[in-house]
Amino acid sequence: MSTELRSPQDAERWLCAGLCLIRHEHLAAGTLDSAVPWLLATLAESPALPPPALIADLGRLVAGVPLAPSAPVPDTLPRLRAAVRAYDDHVLARLAAEPHLEAVSAALARLPEALRPRGIAFLVSRVLMRMGFTAGTAVSPGLARRVLERPPAELLQGGYAALRDTGASPALERLAEGYEALASAARRARALLGDAESFTLENLEHLQGKAQRMALEQAVEAAEALSRSLPPKLRARPVATAPLPMTLEDEAAFPQGGFSSVSNVGSLENLVTSELVYMEDEPDLDLFDVRYVEGELLYYTRDESISVRRRRVITFVLPPDLVDARVKDAGVRWQRVVVALGLLLCLVRRLSQWLGSEELHFRAVFLHAPGADAPPLDAERGLCELLLREWRARGTAEVLTAASLEEVLDTAAATTKRARVDVVLLDAGRHVDASLPPVDARVALHLLDLSGPVPSVRGLQGRREVLDSRKTEWDAWMGVTLELAQGLL
Repeated sequence: MSTELRSPQDAERWLCAGLCLIRHEHLAAGTLDSAVPWLLATLAESPALPPPALIADLGRLVAGVPLAPSAPVPDTLPRLRAAVRAYDDHVLARLAAEPHLEAVSAALARLPEALRPRGIAFLVSRVLMRMGFTAGTAVSPGLARRVLERPPAELLQGGYAALRDTGASPALERLAEGYEALASAARRARALLGDAESFTLENLEHLQGKAQRMALEQAVEAAEALSRSLPPKLRARPVATAPLPMTLEDEAAFPQGGFSSVSNVGSLENLVTSELVYMEDEPDLDLFDVRYVEGELLYYTRDESISVRRRRVITFVLPPDLVDARVKDAGVRWQRVVVALGLLLCLVRRLSQWLGSEELHFRAVFLHAPGADAPPLDAERGLCELLLREWRARGTAEVLTAASLEEVLDTAAATTKRARVDVVLLDAGRHVDASLPPVDARVALHLLDLSGPVPSVRGLQGRREVLDSRKTEWDAWMGVTLELAQGLL
């Protein structure tokens, strides 16, 4: 049976005693200067707090600060001692060994200083959610702020007094229950950190409100789940198109080759450095000047060979009727449109890995709704821009708007002169085949049917994959992910 903190004094003792268990070798007042803003930000995220030391320990861990043993728990509190030891073994040890910890730390370090407490609060909530931790302690925000605004030395003094005071048993019992629940939940959790945490932290500065943050988290989680259904490698099918000059070579921005030879013709920046020995300090002509005038200085000559590779353009088309996919199907954790955006992210990630030797370019095109004042998929477009921010920064992806599907297909047909082009149409309507404009034979069109709870990839003749009755809706999502990946390769 869980212990309830009935009085403000118990809640105050719980907070102060919890702060005294932070993993720091010589816990001093200065240590709490960074931990208190993290606690307040976590309190704004959720009024039910885990043991306060978890927030500080996680914040210090992702900040790259090594954790040290805390002050020993008195022998008069054997349950709390055992719970803290289990917390060390099953929570902190797992967090320190998480493979995504480095990516999360790097993403947090890139945040502005003012946003880092919010980032720590987000991480705490995500770790607790992944563990399925539900034994948080409800603390009044006003009371917590009044307590945490005290001088750090006073907080530590009150915490140590609470750990020694036998009259503080309700607060210490609740603290022990929290540590036990953390250790138990961590033992059952599959992973404590993942791509969703690092991805959201990288975009935290650009997120507009908690709703968009939750949508981003869910889309990345869906991408992670779909990615697990794909094999590590897939063989690309042979293509007839020949390699073409790279974009960099077309624009003639920089030479591609290195130095291949030495000649008497060149520019000063390519001068062989050993030629400088002919310079003298005398004001008269020296041997360097003579060799320069007579054209005898040696210069490195660049290799002017053309770097070539195959070009691929993959376009994802999101029509206005995709608003009908803002529904949650039984057996699937996320809305249909969120899973579709997760599928888009999953394919972009995997194709970037599998086709790394080719010049890839991704386009996400949102179509206008005829006669609509506001874009119906404006929220999804903003989310898509965040999901593809890494590739947009590299110049390999862009999020566009088009007036009609015909315009997109015409652009794709024109691009086929210098690249292989694939178009993936995410269709939530039931009669898209009848309204499709003529498609150039050189454009590979893939239709992802999202009109029902069971997605499928179909051709222009309306062919659908027949779903095995033993499979679930999520199995169908994993199946279409693999089918699309194979088709795009």
